[in-house]
Amino acid sequence: MTTLIIEIPDTEVKEIANIVKAKGGSVFNASDDDDNLTQDELESLKRGLKEALLIKEGKMKGRPLSELLDC
Repeated sequence: MTTLIIEIPDTEVKEIANIVKAKGGSVFNASDDDDNLTQDELESLKRGLKEALLIKEGKMKGRPLSELLDC
């Protein structure tokens, strides 16, 4: 599976989500529940997802969990 982060018009979300689900994919809509997130929290989440994708692609080095727990 491939992970995509896309920005689409609000009016198209339902149709595109249905297409993705019909093809066996899953959809996470960051805009669905962003009312409870501050702008900083939402930006941090987006940045974290982008970093995770870069690590997965080998374009960025990840940090082992043991390194994070030893802080």
